[in-house]
Amino acid sequence: QKSPSQKMDQSELERTLLMVREVLVYKLPPRPGASGYRCQEWPKQSCIFQGRLRVIATGAKCVILLESAETNQLYAQCPLDNDKPEVSVEPVTDSSRYFVIRVDDGRGRHAFLGLGFRERADAFDFNVALQDHVRQARGDANGGAYGIDAHGDTGAAGAAAQPLVDFSLKEGETLTVSIG
Repeated sequence: QKSPSQKMDQSELERTLLMVREVLVYKLPPRPGASGYRCQEWPKQSCIFQGRLRVIATGAKCVILLESAETNQLYAQCPLDNDKPEVSVEPVTDSSRYFVIRVDDGRGRHAFLGLGFRERADAFDFNVALQDHVRQARGDANGGAYGIDAHGDTGAAGAAAQPLVDFSLKEGETLTVSIG
């Protein structure tokens, strides 16, 4: 009989991809149209939450958690769609520090909220963490850095897809090394 920790495989491990100590969450005005959201149009008094952001991955699944920094209480969560990440997280058209996220209550209801970072570097790290996760989940980077395919399965399928290259010297070949 294996213990629960021995039964856990790599796809079940929870990984923290990013943690940002302070983010701002905004109530959004109606969508302006096909041009996308502009953070300059968000009223400053529409900030409804200030707290911590964590990006958590379990296998191929990824979720963005907005939590109270003091109580660790969950405020909202945004599951990332690996096939269409732009549906879950959409950058605004006029700033690199603001995004629109699709939060989900787990019962089929969702809403769109504005997400703002005080520092441009935090917004960049957020964007890169999501892109890296999507690439790994899709198996684009050598079968995924964690060996996880798009269905959350682990295995050697990604490694098998890479052709093996023989770098050994063939009969009669020599190698000359010149030093100096």
